[in-house]
Amino acid sequence: MTLLDRVRLRVATDLPDEELEAMIDAIALELDARFGGAGAITVELGDPLDPASRFRTTLRLTRPADVAQPITVTEIDPGNTGNAADEKVLAPSDFRLTHGGRTLQRLTGGPNGLPYWAPLVRVTYTPVGLAAARDEVTIKLIALDLSYRGALRSERAGDYQFTLSGDMAADREAILRTLEDRRGMMMA
Repeated sequence: MTLLDRVRLRVATDLPDEELEAMIDAIALELDARFGGAGAITVELGDPLDPASRFRTTLRLTRPADVAQPITVTEIDPGNTGNAADEKVLAPSDFRLTHGGRTLQRLTGGPNGLPYWAPLVRVTYTPVGLAAARDEVTIKLIALDLSYRGALRSERAGDYQFTLSGDMAADREAILRTLEDRRGMMMA
């Protein structure tokens, strides 16, 4: 089901599809500007200046990886030279994702097998549920935009009563903040 169809199901409006598509596109641009694109992200893990970082057998991803999507792991050793020759792209058999995509474990059996990670590791992956979360935020923002009635705080007619918070900016910000921390629960 397309995002436009989901908006039509959840938001009562008589706006034409073109207008709703324009709203979806504008929100997508806002989300890209604030949070980056919806696809793969790249993070660097480790600390080349910390001698103990060389002896880590696992690395934690702050946002769990979608195991169904491709993942690229590049070790940089030494991590502080900046030379491309010091970078090695690992084969999928050199590492394993565990704990629901939150932990990268270094394996010794692959073609680049080692017991420990290099001091600096670059990981490119797609976080779990990112596209679905962005779609949900888009639908909520459209619903908010279409329901906002300016300074209306309360409306009453007979048994019917309607009250808005009156602060659309705060409501929008609360919806957008749900994308800031998509980590899930992590146990230390």
